[in-house]
Amino acid sequence: MTYSQRSTHSAASSDFTYLEYQIGIAGEELKQAEHAGKACEADLNRLRTSPAYDPVADASEEEKLLEQAARQHALAEAIRTSLAGLVDELAKLEDE
Repeated sequence: MTYSQRSTHSAASSDFTYLEYQIGIAGEELKQAEHAGKACEADLNRLRTSPAYDPVADASEEEKLLEQAARQHALAEAIRTSLAGLVDELAKLEDE
């Protein structure tokens, strides 16, 4: 269903607009979470490949970076799940 077709259905128009807006927001949040996760991984890689790296002395910093990366990956996965749900809802509206 095209935008012009949707806009003629006044009741559904706001639902489409809302879902499209939410999909856009979720897409941006996903990009940010993925970027933050990659940044944490890059920081962890820099720490581990540093000439001054000491596994014992740097263990707390390494653990902190691992936890941050895991949180960002979990957030990205949750956003992907939410985004898939929004896309499904939009598809259902288009089928009506």
